[in-house]
Amino acid sequence: MHARAATAYRRVDLDSAPKAEIVARLFVRFLADVAAARTAIAGRDLRGKAAALDHAVRIVVELRAALDHGAAPALAANLEGLYAFVQDQLTLANLRLAVEPLDAATRVMTELGDAFAAIRNAPAATP
Repeated sequence: MHARAATAYRRVDLDSAPKAEIVARLFVRFLADVAAARTAIAGRDLRGKAAALDHAVRIVVELRAALDHGAAPALAANLEGLYAFVQDQLTLANLRLAVEPLDAATRVMTELGDAFAAIRNAPAATP
């Protein structure tokens, strides 16, 4: 019963949150997933590694799907390339049980998350 209520609450929270807040949450959760995968790899916890990396990949897939190539073609193309790189690094980490690709993915996603936060928190320009 409580699990259903928690799920319903999360759904309402997600449905009512501004898109910028959702994107910010995705970046935070991605970094948490990668940290969990790093710990799982170090402990040879294959299930934990798989679950964490699977969720991180799903976040990257969602971010890629949300790109609006029509509104900003050059920016969307650049982000597409970065997200593809991150996804490739997660795959390498999964296949090799290595943390080095996680380091590369973390650097890219941290920079993107920081840039997104800076834009999101910048005062609106007045005409």
